[in-house]
Amino acid sequence: MRVLVLGGDGFCGWPTALHLSAKGWDVTVVDNLSRRNIDNELEVQSLTPIRTMGERIKAWKAVSGRDIGFVNMTVGKEFDRLVALIRDLAPDSVVHFAEQRAAPYSMKSARHKLYTVDNNINATNHLLAAIVESGLDVHLAHLGTMGVYGYTTAGLRIPEGYLKVTVDTDFGPTEQEILFP
Repeated sequence: MRVLVLGGDGFCGWPTALHLSAKGWDVTVVDNLSRRNIDNELEVQSLTPIRTMGERIKAWKAVSGRDIGFVNMTVGKEFDRLVALIRDLAPDSVVHFAEQRAAPYSMKSARHKLYTVDNNINATNHLLAAIVESGLDVHLAHLGTMGVYGYTTAGLRIPEGYLKVTVDTDFGPTEQEILFP
C-alpha cells in the first residue's frame, strides 16, 4: 500500500508517517516546512527537539530499515505539481494534515489570519481537485485543527491561545502560560 502524508513534518503527521511505515506502507511525506519558519517567527520552540526532515528520515531508516520519501511542496499553491505527484506515485491513500494550526499564529495580525485561512482552505481544495484530476481511485483521510470546525462543543467554549496553569517544579508551584489546546 502506498500513502502520501500531507503535513508529514508536523506534530501529528510525522508519527502517522512512522506508524504507517512500520505497518509496511510505502510512505511519502509532503510538507513545505512552514511550521518551522512560523515557530522561528513566533520565537518559540517545541518542548521536544525536532530534527530536520533529512535527519528524521535517516534515523527512521537506521532503526526500521524502511525508507520514507519527502517532497517539499506547498499543497495549496502548487496544483500542477500536486497532480503530477499523485499521478507519479499513485497512492492508495492520502492522509491530509497540511494545515496551519489556527492559534496563536493566526491571532497575531490580519496578515497572519489571512495566511492561515488561505493555506488551510486552499490545501484541501487543491487536494480534492488534484485527486479528481489524477483520475485515480485515492482514499482520503482529512484531519485538521479544531479552529476549522469552530470553537464550541456541547455548549462549552474551547479556549484557544494561552491557558494559565500551575506547574509543580523542584522549587514549588509555578504559574505558567501554555499553548492550548
